[in-house]
Amino acid sequence: MSRTRRGFTFVEMLVVMIVLGLLAALATLKYIDMKNRALTAQAAADMDAVRLAAYSAWYETGTWPAESGPGIVPTEMAPYLAKGFTFTRPEYTLDWENFVPPGGGTSAGMQLGVVITSSNSRMQLALEQTLGNKGPFFITGNDLTFVLIGPDGRS
Repeated sequence: MSRTRRGFTFVEMLVVMIVLGLLAALATLKYIDMKNRALTAQAAADMDAVRLAAYSAWYETGTWPAESGPGIVPTEMAPYLAKGFTFTRPEYTLDWENFVPPGGGTSAGMQLGVVITSSNSRMQLALEQTLGNKGPFFITGNDLTFVLIGPDGRS
């Protein structure tokens, strides 16, 4: 008596579902990693654009753009940035800083930086690794500050 089997057994279906589940989990993790890398690249490019715009403004006018609040593009810098460039992104916010040391001082106008504020800790960590030794930066809470010009007049 020959017995023909039609379809799959429960065990075979279970094995296939487990394999597909593992592949989907790996793909999801890779997607999250790639998204964080893309955000990091965008943040680094935005920071570089702000740096170049600040230097362009200084070379044209002889003064650095004035301090503005977080997410606000300084008016002196706007002509040197791409049209529609914004300091507010869904994942992070940029801030142009003119640091003043306690008690003022002669170097007060020469301490400049770009601050990136983000609640995404993975993006912050990836940004730290991306910046590496490209320039001085420091981290305070959710803020990463990239120093353009330090108190000694150099970065």
